[in-house]
Amino acid sequence: MRGTRPSAASPRSRRMHTPRLADLPVTAFLERLAATTPTPGGGSVAALAGALAASLGRMVCGYTLGKPRFAAVAPQVQALADRFVRAARALTALLDEDAAAYEVLSTALKLDKADPARPARVAAAARLAASVPLETAALSRAVRGDAKELVRLGNPLLRSDAEAAAHLADAALAAAAANVRANLPLLEAADAAEFTAHLDALTSRVSPPAPP
Repeated sequence: MRGTRPSAASPRSRRMHTPRLADLPVTAFLERLAATTPTPGGGSVAALAGALAASLGRMVCGYTLGKPRFAAVAPQVQALADRFVRAARALTALLDEDAAAYEVLSTALKLDKADPARPARVAAAARLAASVPLETAALSRAVRGDAKELVRLGNPLLRSDAEAAAHLADAALAAAAANVRANLPLLEAADAAEFTAHLDALTSRVSPPAPP
């Protein structure tokens, strides 16, 4: 979901000289994740799971395209591959966006409760903190659908990989949804209702409406 997002300049600037989460070696990322620090957390992991699903789907497409026996479905598989590329790129960016959004919210929650600006700051930060995993959920749902289509169209020798991509995307969707729900109590009533409606649509079996 892309709405008006409060600036995350301060948290981002503090990380100017640190690697993006997606650029860390796997073992280093796992150590960061296991550490008793606020970020990365479940939102970043949801985005990573979605990116892994998209990348795995792209691999299956690569083993399908260019083979004569799959020529009849090549246009559909190429379209899937292109969508997997875009989804993986977007989801990878959301690893750090989620961490930055949490820092914005954490800063807002630490404001003096007597500060008259605090409620608006917290509400805006909570909207940001909910919008990032909602975007992860939307992208992961799309990846799941494409991976399921790839199970049908792709090289049958890699069927299990396509199925794994679908399962990963499903887990990413569920994890992202949990992170959206965690922020709902901090939202203003109208925003909470809006996010709930879009989340319900994303986690249902019907196609969701376009986000605001």
